[in-house]
Amino acid sequence: MIAMVCFAACSPGVDKKVKVMSSGKIQVDEATKTVTLEPGTQHNEVELTLTAKDKAVTVKSPNGDQTYEVPDAGVYLLNIKNDTLIGHLVNFGNGGAPTSITTEQLEHIIDSTQQLINGQNASDSNKTYFIVPKTIKKLTTNLNAQLVNPYSTIPGSVSVDKDGKAPEIFKFSTAKQERQSLTELIDRMKK
Repeated sequence: MIAMVCFAACSPGVDKKVKVMSSGKIQVDEATKTVTLEPGTQHNEVELTLTAKDKAVTVKSPNGDQTYEVPDAGVYLLNIKNDTLIGHLVNFGNGGAPTSITTEQLEHIIDSTQQLINGQNASDSNKTYFIVPKTIKKLTTNLNAQLVNPYSTIPGSVSVDKDGKAPEIFKFSTAKQERQSLTELIDRMKK
């Protein structure tokens, strides 16, 4: 029994995932866990899988090389975009989409959005994130978690996992997109 536990602990499996979101073209060397960035304006992304022995991801760019630590098991987001990524865990709830929203609820959404754009109220406990360019952030230990990029929409329907729980899906936007959404919300308040 002890030998089986030791063998399972030593077997090379996926222990970490790093989703890289970039501004510009990227090429990946899976063997060395290296991302080569050609800066630009086009959104690109790739997912790297790491084992327990892999401790970092390196980004090579015209500005030099930078190494990002990936110490623990889980899913990480590496932001090499030109803008801050703002995100949150999608709450599917169990009541369906609301058919209307009160002025008080809208004011709360506006206030929360303003704070998040300013880097306030981002926290692991709230599952809200403010990830500035050239940083990496661990989001979850759930290797099945999904990250939705700034230019994709949240899936229209999802299935519960084998434990009967909603999937863990994180939605990210750029700070620019969040500011535009905030302007639209404020305009809606004035009507």
